[in-house]
Amino acid sequence: MELTPADGELFHLAKVGLGCLGVVAEVTMKCIPSHRLVEHTYVLTRAEAKDQINSLLKQHKHIRYMWIPYEDAVVVVTNDPHYKVPVEDAAKGATKKRSAMRQSSFTKTETEKAERLRPFTHLLVKLTAGTDTPYTEESIEGMGFGELRDALLAIDPLNSEHVKLCNHAEAEFWRLNEGFQTKPSDQLLQFDCGGQQWVWEVCFQTGRYETNNGNDMEFMEQLLEGIEKNKIAAHSPIEQRWSASSSSLMSPASGPAGGLFSWVGIIMYLPSEDEKQRHDITKSFKGEYCDLLREVGKDVGAVSHWAKIEMPTDSQHQGALWWSMLQKYPVSLFAAARKRLDPNNILGNDLIDAVLGANPKE
Repeated sequence: MELTPADGELFHLAKVGLGCLGVVAEVTMKCIPSHRLVEHTYVLTRAEAKDQINSLLKQHKHIRYMWIPYEDAVVVVTNDPHYKVPVEDAAKGATKKRSAMRQSSFTKTETEKAERLRPFTHLLVKLTAGTDTPYTEESIEGMGFGELRDALLAIDPLNSEHVKLCNHAEAEFWRLNEGFQTKPSDQLLQFDCGGQQWVWEVCFQTGRYETNNGNDMEFMEQLLEGIEKNKIAAHSPIEQRWSASSSSLMSPASGPAGGLFSWVGIIMYLPSEDEKQRHDITKSFKGEYCDLLREVGKDVGAVSHWAKIEMPTDSQHQGALWWSMLQKYPVSLFAAARKRLDPNNILGNDLIDAVLGANPKE
């Protein structure tokens, strides 16, 4: 079977078919030329991030916010094609790269790197001094951003007061790492959390590109307020991104052309191999933290990133998930397509049937 836009609904269902409508053997995609992006990273206050979001969305090709719980700090990362960036800004990224390449002393480069990591290394040495396993300047040498954050969190990952200290260090780290860089787009737009972690990402509409209705900032205000009121040990960052609407009927961002959608992901790291610690983090993340995100998302019709959905553990969660699916997606239409293309439910599984309804055979 070959599907094209001329096939209407079935084509738009199959674009996010969840593996339920058949095995895709070949895809024809429209591509764009490879290009370089200028990335700008800087830190705003929460109030500034809220005030500037609409203008930033208009000014930049790609943008994400990294909110730091318990800190009045929002890391802003913008990416734009180098040929659309003012010459002076693009030059900052290129000059910085050339300067690093010209360093005749490897030690000097490492010294600069060490200074930028100082908020983490200083806190790690301070908190472990006098313990059975203290960190020293020597033992820390060579550890990167992710390793240092894991080492800090591992000390007491579910203590909100300790997490505040870690998040403060991360905010300071980003302030020391503000600046520009220019690289190929595939290097700057890739996604790398680092280490092991639990992540849940949801998506919801926030008006249209031309007129943001404010759902994105109200959502974050409520989420951060809930975290701080309930003293949830929320690790940093909470990432927020934006995308255009999608014509794929089963996409979390499905909607009419011109729509604006926001994606928000919460995270808790698994910073050690200690089984009890990992179990406790998992319980906290899937319990109070995800419950909060679920509650905040109700008013804006937030639905999960498909790759982040897990089998519901009780009837209450299954009912809430099922209801959100009915509100967002053409569930009956998708079920009919499954029954037509896979009448014996060979491609189905327990999770899909739990999320989207009964097995189409029944």
